[in-house]
Order: sequence, then C-alpha cells, then structure tokens
Amino acid sequence: MSPDTTTHITFVLDSSGSMSKIREDTIGGFNTFLADQREEPGRASVTLYEFSDSVSQVYQGTPLADAPELDTETYTPGGQTALHDAIATAVTETDGHIEKQPATVQPDTVIVVVLTDGKENASETPQDRVRELIEQYREEHDWEFLFIGANQDAVLTATEMGIEADKSLDMAHSGEGTQAAYESTSRNVREARQTGEAGGFTDADRQRQDEVDDR
Repeated sequence: MSPDTTTHITFVLDSSGSMSKIREDTIGGFNTFLADQREEPGRASVTLYEFSDSVSQVYQGTPLADAPELDTETYTPGGQTALHDAIATAVTETDGHIEKQPATVQPDTVIVVVLTDGKENASETPQDRVRELIEQYREEHDWEFLFIGANQDAVLTATEMGIEADKSLDMAHSGEGTQAAYESTSRNVREARQTGEAGGFTDADRQRQDEVDDR
C-alpha cells in the first residue's frame, strides 16, 4: 500500500476492577503502542474506548501524533466487564464517525483492537448482536479485528463473537504478559497499515505468553 494510506485504529480497553493488577503495565503498554505506531509511515487516527460496567469514549478520530497517552489519572480500573456493550458501541460509533467524513479522507483500513482480562458479565447487548456486527464489518467493509484476552480461552471468546481464531491471543495476566501482548498487537496493526490486513498472532506470540504464564 502507498505511504499515503490512511488507517483508523479503534482501541477498546478493559478498565474493570481486575485490571488493577496490571494497571501500570497496561498504561505503559498502550503508550508504547502509540509511540511505535507514530514511527510508521502513513496517516492514522485513533479512537479509544474504556469499559467496565459502562462504556466510555475517551477520544475519537484523533490524529495519531496527537493521541493522548494514558496515565494513572486517566486510567483508573474498577467495576465489572461490559464487553459486548463496549464492542457494539465501538463498532457502530466508529462507523458513524467515518461516514461523516468526506470520501476523500475516509480511511483505507480500519482496525478494531479489543483487550480484556475478564469474561462478559455486565452487558445489555447480546452476544449474537456483537457477532452480527463484527461479521458485517469484516465481510462488507474489510475491517480488521484483534482480540486479546486474559483469564479465559481468548480464541473461544473471539470466535463466538465472529473474530477469526488467528486474530485472537491468550494473554498472561501479568506485567510481562501485558507488555508482550501489546508488542504483538503493535506488529499486527503495523502489518494492517502496510498491507490492509493483519497477519494474525503467531506461534511465537503464543509461546511467549505460555512461557510468561509458566513463571
């Protein structure tokens, strides 16, 4: 793809109470992710959602260079895990944001990244609705979806929601696991920005998580 291509990255980040254990590494990982992406050619914008009992849009369509980093004041975990609500909100609002833009500046590639350390336990949105949305935007609009999950079978959770198995990763619920997951995610986003498609998480990515988990 041309270095002039435009990418939109929507990041859906769990901020439920259990994320407190990996709070510092989540902040560091997200900020490193932004820094890595700023070094890539091409234009990109970022939307960030946080979710616990409810879903909060932190910022929308912000140019990558200006995307605010997280800190201990802006990332304060607490509450339950409204995963389905968060994904449905992120997909529909991202689409609405893009549709309002002139066709000449709409992104060539859209990537939705979901990172959570818990199972769904607080949403009003049924899983079937989430699956419908994800499949619709994957198949009709070529959106890319990445799912990173700790304390669960991430592949099972992702596939039940319509995300491809190779685009999901089990994350060890530790500082090292979090950092490794962000590095693997950043590589996938970089690939998607360059080629229009994320290559997926590799055996090496999974082995790294297994090794961290065994320590």
